Amino acid sequence: MCAEIAQAGDEIKTCLVCTITENVRHHFGSTTCLACASFFRRTVSLNIQYVCKQSNNCPVSYAVRSGCRACRFQNCLFAGMKANMVRGKRDINKVPKYVRENINHGNEVIVRDYATSTFETLRGFPRSEEIEKPIENDDVLKLLNITADQLLEYYQELNEKEPFPLNKISFDSFFSLNQQSLSDAVSICNNCPGSDLLNSDDIGILLQYTSFANLWLDSLWDQIHLDDEMGEDNQEDEGIRRSFTEFVNHFFENVGNILRSLNLDIVEYAVLKSLVIWKLGVVDFSTTLKIVAQEHYLGVTWAVTEYYKSEKNMDQFEIALRIADLTLLLGPIFNSYREMVSLYEKLGEHFGSKEEIMGDERMDH
Repeated sequence: MCAEIAQAGDEIKTCLVCTITENVRHHFGSTTCLACASFFRRTVSLNIQYVCKQSNNCPVSYAVRSGCRACRFQNCLFAGMKANMVRGKRDINKVPKYVRENINHGNEVIVRDYATSTFETLRGFPRSEEIEKPIENDDVLKLLNITADQLLEYYQELNEKEPFPLNKISFDSFFSLNQQSLSDAVSICNNCPGSDLLNSDDIGILLQYTSFANLWLDSLWDQIHLDDEMGEDNQEDEGIRRSFTEFVNHFFENVGNILRSLNLDIVEYAVLKSLVIWKLGVVDFSTTLKIVAQEHYLGVTWAVTEYYKSEKNMDQFEIALRIADLTLLLGPIFNSYREMVSLYEKLGEHFGSKEEIMGDERMDH
């Protein structure tokens, strides 16, 4: 499993909702992890009321916190999180379809009764024809134990954080930003649907692509949605600083311009991010990791197909082209990932090991 290595003298904080110790800060009046804070913000801002299918005392921990959402929200309140500190959604067009439908019908409270869990263990691999079987509406993805819509919703929740554009990442700020990104990636690896089926080696591979998406891809996405321009290349920079500047500029030129031209919305970006996490390193994946990755791919592509049909009124040909655009973008993104690895190797030679920068030392066997 993933485990963050605490520095000597650091105060170890525990999320008062799910008890995890990674990426814990002060949120909405209490001490919680980023995942629980995002869950609380989304539940309150969308005015959702979850219904427990048991007796309102389901276990809530980082291992099963995606199980009963009613009990997880109750734990948020018990932990002291304050609903009045959450700002409401400002753009009705950016909330999920089921929320808009409830609002249009005059419903002030949205009641949802589903519970999800990735607590089950893998008891055998499905045959290849079962993996490729088309997903039907409301079908539960067998390995991930959630529906495709819920999977896409999970990836959208990952992007509920403060914007941090690419031009704010400097050589001097990189190391602290990278450590925070690794901490966030550890939390994602621990709690992503299907991660409980993976061994520590698989998680270690997944962590690298998750951290890349969480820091570099997210900052690029934020950059192209701001009016700020990228800073000019400093010709006086030399050596390792020069390499760092070149990587940032190449990343913006080779991926940012394509990403901007596609004009993705937040749902499409959530799909792209999931593809980067689960498809970018497929050649490095074990059999188990490939099977779980395939389930993620089938789930998000089915969910975004339904989104295109219902929200964009696109036909099958237009949908196929759009998904192809997202998939083809993985090519230049992979090239930038390899450039990042090369940069991290140079940084490791100057300031420490590449494993520490990439996050390998955070893996606990």
